Amino acid sequence: MIDTKQLQNLLAPVTENTPPLEKLIANAANVYIMIAGMLAFLYLVYSGILYITSAGDAEKAKRAQTGFINVIIGIIVVSLSYVIVRTVGTSVVEFIK
Repeated sequence: MIDTKQLQNLLAPVTENTPPLEKLIANAANVYIMIAGMLAFLYLVYSGILYITSAGDAEKAKRAQTGFINVIIGIIVVSLSYVIVRTVGTSVVEFIK
């Protein structure tokens, strides 16, 4: 069974006293969020260029619009997942206290 002290340590913010494995996991989560943001930005730029260079070609314009929609959905999913993780983590810590 998980001890409440262990759970509190797991959900605590990363500080200098945080064990190395927890720092690694927290840093990996931050890196994944940054990578998702950079990829979303690059895909948004790609879709914009595709839309600008479509020059009346309906198929290219449709592909660019689909790209815009996919980027927006991706940003919403990443943002909501971050909010959910922070909310659940905060709720668990408050529940234990």
